[in-house]
Amino acid sequence: MKYRIFGKTGEKVSVLGYGNMRLPVVNNNYADVDVPAAMKLVRHAIDNGVNYLDTSWPYHSGAFDTGDFKTGGSSEPFVGQVLKEVGRDKVFVATKLPSWLVEKREDMDAYLDKQLKRLGTDYVDFYLVHNIIRPTWERMMNLDIAGFLDSVQKSGKVRHVGFSFHDTPELFQKVIDYYPFAFCQHVVNYYDTNFQAGLSSLRQGARRGMGIVAMEPVMGGVLGDRLPEKAKQRFGKSGINRSAAGWSLRWVWNQPEVSLLLSGMHTMEQVNENLKLADESDIPLTVDELTTISEALKILHENDQIPCTECGLCRCPFGVSPKDNFAVYNANFNLDVIAISDKNYDIMLRNNGMDAALCNNCGQCAFMCPMGIDIPNELRRVKMYFDTHHPTGWC
Repeated sequence: MKYRIFGKTGEKVSVLGYGNMRLPVVNNNYADVDVPAAMKLVRHAIDNGVNYLDTSWPYHSGAFDTGDFKTGGSSEPFVGQVLKEVGRDKVFVATKLPSWLVEKREDMDAYLDKQLKRLGTDYVDFYLVHNIIRPTWERMMNLDIAGFLDSVQKSGKVRHVGFSFHDTPELFQKVIDYYPFAFCQHVVNYYDTNFQAGLSSLRQGARRGMGIVAMEPVMGGVLGDRLPEKAKQRFGKSGINRSAAGWSLRWVWNQPEVSLLLSGMHTMEQVNENLKLADESDIPLTVDELTTISEALKILHENDQIPCTECGLCRCPFGVSPKDNFAVYNANFNLDVIAISDKNYDIMLRNNGMDAALCNNCGQCAFMCPMGIDIPNELRRVKMYFDTHHPTGWC
């Protein structure tokens, strides 16, 4: 196993982290972790050098099916069982403050105490403010998140603090200017280089000395087994014996700013392949490999309905994010990820006041577009699509 220093925390973390959001379950019931099967996988990963376990309050609660994110899931208690079996000193534990449930300052302490009890430990190594988007962040600031983070580190309940992020580079800048976070976690994969925070924020955080955790390296599995056949064939022509998911992981590790990537492994085959790839993580991709990924990416964008390059030059005075609306919309046609796009549209766009419905047709954005896209007209198309196919929202 390869290890990297985790930013200014100084911790030596494995380049592969175990994401406990997609553990094996019983009878396809997301809320019911198959403990014996999951334990076998996680212990095998730890025995082979993985030392970072990521979990959170809602994981394996059924929330991603029901939209009810209030109930604590079974992922944290499962990680607690792992700690009992392998020893608390063998791994770093990362979990997250359920920010959407916090209504007053005291709630922050109450949820952390509940999480420590669920994990069966006196402290958490890495504690993240979960799912930062603009409304969440404004509420956290109003409720003195800085004071909370200071106090839990001083008490020893938390060793290092960070945040997970689902918003724009502009908000990312405000967050890291507000508090000296030690690390951050956001989406990093070769398809989403400009989506949400994008690679620009990854590099911005690294310049601050922050540890960088890459989540969704395989886009929830979409860049693996669910990749369009034509793209898979392009990878196959490379002559390299590597799965489609493996190509995505290797691309993420090729980003020098990334401290570790999280993989939600739920089969032994996935664990073993990822362990092997982790051993290769410090070997730079060749020009031929980068060309192969670039050509596969072009294939993935062949079905784009809106020719947006996600350059981000358009600015809306009313808060709409055209590039993110278009990215979510295009992904449905490129990758057949309707359920994922629906969630992204609701979580990041509707709930964040950035969705297409807020466009008032002023046209200012269209003058900024180097592609000549009629942005207001295309935003109407996006709005109509999500209103028609997904009218009830998600959370």
